[in-house]
Amino acid sequence: MGKFIKGLMGGFSGKVGNIIGSTWNGIDYMRSLPRPSSKAPSDLQLVQRAKFGFANGFLGPVGSLINLGFRTQASKKTGFNMAIAHVIAEAITGTYPDFELDYTKVLFSKGSLEGIWNMVGSSTEAGEINFVWQNNTGIGTAKETDKVVILMYNAAKSKFVYSLENAVNRSAAMVSIAVPDSFSGDTLQVWVAAMTPDKANFSTSIHAGEIVMA
Repeated sequence: MGKFIKGLMGGFSGKVGNIIGSTWNGIDYMRSLPRPSSKAPSDLQLVQRAKFGFANGFLGPVGSLINLGFRTQASKKTGFNMAIAHVIAEAITGTYPDFELDYTKVLFSKGSLEGIWNMVGSSTEAGEINFVWQNNTGIGTAKETDKVVILMYNAAKSKFVYSLENAVNRSAAMVSIAVPDSFSGDTLQVWVAAMTPDKANFSTSIHAGEIVMA
């Protein structure tokens, strides 16, 4: 793939012959169409493709959150592609084609902000989860106005729920989040990260355990 400088007519996007023009992060690129191969994929290639599809299928529904959470880390790759690579390398377990996820190693953000400490969640009534955490304002880069972003995943329903626009301050040290009543009896995986109010920086997310819904 080659980078090119815009001429009088500017860059181009789309396909011209066997050349494709595109833009990413404000940089114009040209690449040729891949040539079809008659060579059968190796076993290793099949495994890697299957892992990519598995990771992409899992993280796809929260791609916009991940791109935001990895934004400060992304340069030649999108934040989403970085998260996919991390899941493939660290979080996929099992043997092809029976893959599983180690939820404790999944990340939805990565950054230099001080994280959230000692968060605990509980559910005592359907459709609601209560979270408490230690207010570590003033330690490291932590500020009281940092936002607490909580991501939850219901494997039984293959559905994510997360707080972002309505995220509370780090200093609040507690929050209640509504989830669908249909989650009753299901187990939710929980991750948490801190975010600056302008969404410019995140902490590296951590897995904060699992919660069985009332």
